[in-house]
Amino acid sequence: MENTVTTATDKTLSVVIPNHNYGRFVGAAIASVAAQTYGPIQLIVVDDASTDNSVEEIHKALDAATSLDATVMIALEENVGKLGALNRALEHVTGHYFIILDSDDVLTPEYAERTIAELEKAREEDPSIAFLYTDCMLINQAGEQLDRGKSAAWDPALLERYSFVPEPATCLAAPVLDAAPYDEAIRKGTKHHKWKKIVAKGWNGRHLAEPLFCYRMHDANLSGIGKRVTAEVESGIGGERILSGYWPLQTTER
Repeated sequence: MENTVTTATDKTLSVVIPNHNYGRFVGAAIASVAAQTYGPIQLIVVDDASTDNSVEEIHKALDAATSLDATVMIALEENVGKLGALNRALEHVTGHYFIILDSDDVLTPEYAERTIAELEKAREEDPSIAFLYTDCMLINQAGEQLDRGKSAAWDPALLERYSFVPEPATCLAAPVLDAAPYDEAIRKGTKHHKWKKIVAKGWNGRHLAEPLFCYRMHDANLSGIGKRVTAEVESGIGGERILSGYWPLQTTER
């Protein structure tokens, strides 16, 4: 199929942060969006029925994020999972570009500017490219650097066997919206499900081998990567990590 996206004069970036019980991290995620060198930015935060201090921390961080052009806060009363939170956020997306940022991760200040520029450059070569993803720095709960996390070069066939495209990645918003709604029964491997649905529509990605976001390792990562990496580091195993070896494929298991 031939994929086309209408050229928009408004290059707003919509960022969605789904959150569940990450009150200790979500403020830093919001602050990293507000610190971007790119604009304009719309930020949508969805709290997925947290039972900690998340809502308080979200409101505090949004009040401080005065550089953002628009903010939306959605507080859900029932837990619907990350993809359920995403589905509800998509109703509010107005941007030409789109990023999902997990609430325990952090963007470097140049993330949006750099990835949007590279995405547009890639689309000049191949208009079927709808998203651009990067490598990352692995950090601990306190934000201290551990190692580098690496993804793989884009290969749609590889996506059938591995989850290797991270959250975040910079996308055109239209393909993300077109592939929705996402299956809310899937609670692990959520990003794998999202990318597969988008790629099934005929879109492709591009990898930029630079560490442009910080992926936080802790004992509550949904994928379980935090416990594994922390244990490896503590046992003296260091160096770069190929992330596809840690991320699960889409599953309804919890």
